[in-house]
Amino acid sequence: MPHPPHHLVAISSHGFGHLSQVAPVVNRLHELIPQLKITIRAALPEAQLRSRLHHFDTLQHATDDFGMVMNHAFSVDTQASLARYQSLHQDWDHKVKVLAQQLIDAEVDVVLADVPYLPLAAAQVAGIPSVALCSLNWADILSHYVGLDKPQAIINTMYAAYQSARYFLQPAPSMAMPKLNNQRAIGPCCAPGIAQKKTLLSAAKQRKALNNPWLILVGMGGIPFELSLEHWPTQHQGRPLCYLVSPSIANTHTNALSVDATGLSYSDLVASVDLIITKPGYGMFAEAAAAGVPVLFTERSEWPETEALVTWLQENAHCAQITTEALRAGTFEQELSKLLTHGPYTPVAPTGNDEAAALIAELFTCN
Repeated sequence: MPHPPHHLVAISSHGFGHLSQVAPVVNRLHELIPQLKITIRAALPEAQLRSRLHHFDTLQHATDDFGMVMNHAFSVDTQASLARYQSLHQDWDHKVKVLAQQLIDAEVDVVLADVPYLPLAAAQVAGIPSVALCSLNWADILSHYVGLDKPQAIINTMYAAYQSARYFLQPAPSMAMPKLNNQRAIGPCCAPGIAQKKTLLSAAKQRKALNNPWLILVGMGGIPFELSLEHWPTQHQGRPLCYLVSPSIANTHTNALSVDATGLSYSDLVASVDLIITKPGYGMFAEAAAAGVPVLFTERSEWPETEALVTWLQENAHCAQITTEALRAGTFEQELSKLLTHGPYTPVAPTGNDEAAALIAELFTCN
């Protein structure tokens, strides 16, 4: 190439799972091609991006992909989502052409999307190879929620954009995508954290006067969810329970400690605790499995990705499911006690990082 190889990576802003899924692939790709110029296209905060991505040269703030509009972590606003997709698809061809020309002007060589489809459509118009990587696609998600009132033209456009990618890489665990024929299954994609339990135990003792507590991380994948821990259990087998939570709910339980007070990255927190309480979501499930940490998760029956996520976790991890009502009321002591007693399990290696990076690297050498 007459210029340094240029990689544009488009990342969804629907929660933090897409970033945690694609970042280790991009990091590995940069190791394979050290001279790689990387442009990130996303609506996520730069600090959040840099916490996961080891290197990128340029940040384009773009709202190509909002995913679905959420009422809260467990509830989709279908009508608001549909309205946003209708707005996104107004003057669609013009938006695609404008972005295609930007890709050409920037001398982008390969586009990677997790999983905005506008950059994929633009890459096709620009004649630039592209790859989609994700455990879901928004065409299937939108179709599921709108049901019989499908905006078929919009959904067809979405499928066509996803189909234009050289590969649609599906990291385990991924939902079925029967309408795409460019699928390629790979192993899990995530960046396992470094266990630092002594640091957490020290923080719990200094800030909450808790001696040798069980460490429990509570997180809902970056999507807001109002929750009070007021009635949650306080001990197991004579040892206190220390809940590591977002700052907004840290004052709802005497044993709750804000994650910000720990000084650790979220991945390191995942790897350092005895148990994780969360909703079904790719990032948390994959990182927990990679660390061998038990998971207590809530129901999320409406989300079409849930079945694949839960089935995989049940096959590979120590886990249990509770209702959202039980989560709010704190009536999950039996499930929590069982998981803490069982303890850790054999970690699941994130083999998809290397698999995806190798496939994308080939596109640079062939381009």
